[in-house]
Amino acid sequence: MRADALERRNAIVGAARAVFTQRGHDAPLDAVAELANVGIATLYRNFPTREDLVTAVAIATLTDAREAAETALAGMPTDPALAWHRLVDRLVELRLGALIPALVVHSFTELPLEVLAARELTKTQMSAAIGAAQAAGLVRADLLPLEFVIALAKLTRPQIELSDDAMPNLVPRLVAVFVAGLRPDGTDLPV
Repeated sequence: MRADALERRNAIVGAARAVFTQRGHDAPLDAVAELANVGIATLYRNFPTREDLVTAVAIATLTDAREAAETALAGMPTDPALAWHRLVDRLVELRLGALIPALVVHSFTELPLEVLAARELTKTQMSAAIGAAQAAGLVRADLLPLEFVIALAKLTRPQIELSDDAMPNLVPRLVAVFVAGLRPDGTDLPV
């Protein structure tokens, strides 16, 4: 694929992630094309169906999560607390809770094969990162990787019409409480 075509394709996937996060997975694809600064025909040339685009978004999201876990794992030997906090922060940034409904129709087993393969690679790295955090005493020994990811997804999904005025910093506060609860002693470490 030519560099400009790859750049355009990546722009479409990035725009789809943003639109799906803000408006849900049923958002009009015109909004995706507009945000990617491409015509709708270009979007459909790259992704003939909505499912093709959702698959690309799923793979990109799983890849980002896997890379975050790999980065955390690499940082664990020198500063485990910082590596752990950066992993949590990056997963929160990915807004998994807003994207998961677009990735799962009825069950995880119905996902396309390429998404299942990406999920397995991500699960392996996330398990290793959580294992390293457990070994460093940062995380409870009974935490399962799937529990961790699902909990972050639940905490980061769009909230019903709660303004920042009514509940300032709601998501960061909920994530901080969750992360403190993961520690064996229930306290948080300053970063």
